[in-house]
Amino acid sequence: MTNQRKATDRFISKGRELVKPAVHGIARRALPVVERASGTKYVRERNAGDTKKQPKSKAGAKKIAADTARSYLSLASLLNGRTDNTVDGQTVAPAKAEVDAKTRQLARLQADSLLAEGLISGSSLGESMVEAGRAMIEAQLHGEVVSIGLNLRQRPEHEQIGRILLGMAYHRSSDPDIAWAEFERVNDRELITSAAAEYYPTAIDTLGNRALPLIERSNESGDTERWSSKAVLRTAESAFCIDAFDHVRTIIEGRLAWGVDKLDPKVHYELTRMLDWLPGGVHLQPLPTTAGKRNFGVLSYDQPGIRSRNIGDYIQTIASIGHLLRYENLRFTGDSGLTALFAKLRESVKPERKYSGPDAELNLVEVYRDGNVYQDIPEDTWYVAFGWYMHDIFGKTFNIPFHPNLRPILLSVFVRFPEMLTPEAVEYLKKYGPVGCRDWQSVAVLRAVGVPAFFSGCLTTTIDTLFPAPEPDRRSGTLRIDWLKGGKGPSKKQTVTAIRDKTFPENLELARSWVADYAYKYSRVLTSRLHANLPARSVGAEVEFEPKNKSDSRFGGLYGINDVEFDAIRDGILDKLSMLIPLIASDAPEDEIYAKWVDITQDEMRIADEYLAAAHLPDATRSDIDLTLDEVEQPRPETGTTDVYLTVNKGEERQVSTTAKSIDDQATGRYRLWVASGILTADRVAEIRAELSKGTLHVLDPVSYPGIKDSEGLVQALLPALFSNHERLIVLPAGAEVSANIAELSDIDLGETLLGAKRDVRKGRTSGLTLMRRIASSFNEDHVGALDFVFASHSTLKQDFVLFDPQISVLNLDQLRGEAAVERVVGLLKTVGINYVDSLQIAVGGRYTDLDDEWNVRAQWETADSPKIVNWRRQARHYGQMALQS
Repeated sequence: MTNQRKATDRFISKGRELVKPAVHGIARRALPVVERASGTKYVRERNAGDTKKQPKSKAGAKKIAADTARSYLSLASLLNGRTDNTVDGQTVAPAKAEVDAKTRQLARLQADSLLAEGLISGSSLGESMVEAGRAMIEAQLHGEVVSIGLNLRQRPEHEQIGRILLGMAYHRSSDPDIAWAEFERVNDRELITSAAAEYYPTAIDTLGNRALPLIERSNESGDTERWSSKAVLRTAESAFCIDAFDHVRTIIEGRLAWGVDKLDPKVHYELTRMLDWLPGGVHLQPLPTTAGKRNFGVLSYDQPGIRSRNIGDYIQTIASIGHLLRYENLRFTGDSGLTALFAKLRESVKPERKYSGPDAELNLVEVYRDGNVYQDIPEDTWYVAFGWYMHDIFGKTFNIPFHPNLRPILLSVFVRFPEMLTPEAVEYLKKYGPVGCRDWQSVAVLRAVGVPAFFSGCLTTTIDTLFPAPEPDRRSGTLRIDWLKGGKGPSKKQTVTAIRDKTFPENLELARSWVADYAYKYSRVLTSRLHANLPARSVGAEVEFEPKNKSDSRFGGLYGINDVEFDAIRDGILDKLSMLIPLIASDAPEDEIYAKWVDITQDEMRIADEYLAAAHLPDATRSDIDLTLDEVEQPRPETGTTDVYLTVNKGEERQVSTTAKSIDDQATGRYRLWVASGILTADRVAEIRAELSKGTLHVLDPVSYPGIKDSEGLVQALLPALFSNHERLIVLPAGAEVSANIAELSDIDLGETLLGAKRDVRKGRTSGLTLMRRIASSFNEDHVGALDFVFASHSTLKQDFVLFDPQISVLNLDQLRGEAAVERVVGLLKTVGINYVDSLQIAVGGRYTDLDDEWNVRAQWETADSPKIVNWRRQARHYGQMALQS
């Protein structure tokens, strides 16, 4: 492996950018396998600034890429499967499918090696399997770990190992309660200790405070001492998020007692840092205040989880400071670092932006945007709450509602994760709204959950307050900030790791120096970063803004705007804060300040109302649907017969027979199975029919619709119209293993909901608003279309909704027809180009009946003791070799 490591290390260099396209493609394809084998990982900036490691010429870069490709060939020839012998390191790259297959094989081999090494060194089978399973999960071989777990769980002698592997896999992929359903049945202390990094965080995330006795038991028995340091860190994070601070302190201090030499430096750093956030730590020390003075917060970016290293955050804070320093009679006390910085910055305020303002004094305090609930915030602390809300804490919780002593002016807010909008958060934002949003997507999201919101644009458009125009203007040259298109000349990256080791005032000074480059040094800025684009434009530099994705949710209303629109954003923010800050500084009552805020945002609220009211999702017309089905023979209902439509993805044709047989084995009455045209040959249909004793298999007539290429998706979209005289239709995937009478599904009371389905148990599939945002982002270059879709998809919502799994569902056909769901789904398929599943989610909007869990058990993401239907779609192995029953 030494040669592969050397080839990889030589390739990972600036020369990669110089390679001609053919060789570049070869190396890019080869690299994933080579780096996995050699233990290296490609990081573009890895050797930045190290000229000794840079290729000297295009020829040198070409040789590095060729070496990487040859290293791939050397390794791949030793692995199973076909290796294309035409890959020569010069002109022919390995196929992506081949590289993916080789990568999976490598991951399996590495897991096998861990298992063997563990057993050779004397570890138990269970401990060794945990380490091997963890390696496979890290290599994204999640489905294979599930298969192993299911297989072992069936064997009494290995059931506990099987459950621990399933729990680990589901810990990564599914809701915590799914993983805990496996973990809680494991009583082998050795296995629990080996899997502590997954077991205890899952217990806490599922049970909350009821999980704490498990940690106490581990401490008392000495098991905690045998936890991995990663298990200590992850458990401490989970316990921190439920405010179990005594338990956090106990397990952290126990591990830190090992000493620095025995701990991974990164883990030691994080554990030590977490102690600072516990009661008595530095972050809960009283902030400096001046008696009788109103407190004003200056936004900072520390929090218990990952601290910001984005200089753009601090540039926003610099912009906010300008709104205070405009007032010549306003004085500042409090935090000495901030007051010194304010005194320095005051010297650079633009003369035309200055006001005499109120003769008053504000006490400055540092307020953490994402961690203020863990600070000792003094009473009656006002501040402008702007920027990215929220960065989560340890991936589990959000800092909202804010600290009760804070009084926020919500302006220039970006809502990154709709999941942060819990009922408590929504009520909090309503209390302090309207919310001025940095982007139009955030306006739509907040309006969809009932929070008053308007488009304010970004605070950094006003940063020129602190940067008077140079006279004469001697700026020259071009600066690239995270520029994606290459080119020679000065360049910077907005992510600066050193930020994390500096004080807050030092980072603000650094941010100011960045903007000073735009204002006084460079005449032109090329960037993919929003907070290089807007500040540079504000201070008069010529800017070319080319983000990775123009439809990114951060950019709605900020990309492609002209000078008039830019100035309107800047003036709007300046005007609003010029009316509020004097009130705050003058000790005006809270009610008066927020009443003023409501008053001065009325015009923008009205504009937002009009935008949303004018937005409509694309629908197909009823006449177009009728025309499509004009010559299609539609199934007629039969008394006492249950109708089931089988969805068949590419490659699943052979599974239709097995699914049909499992339905037939459990049926107590007549049923009909339906598949789309073109899925099965006539001979195969006849063969399957002959295998069934209680039901029949039928093929629907072919259908087509202009502009829709997904034939299976189109058929599913048209089901309510195809089965126009039916009340119910069951939808199952090919790959469903049925263990109950399918007719029972038809009898479920759906009320006025559109369908019956089970909530999606996969991690990250909880929010309909997040799905819509993801769809909008997929518009890429069409940022106008993305914004139109956001307005339209959000305009009729009153709240967020939970996503469902439509693969197994009961369609309430009368209700779907009455709600024009066919027209909506077909319109989305054609006009927006999204798939059927996402189109159906938008059309249904959460109006579904949640089926009992056992009616849809997805083997890759969950198990059950007595499943009625197991969905094996996309699972590594199928049917006879494993089952979900205990």
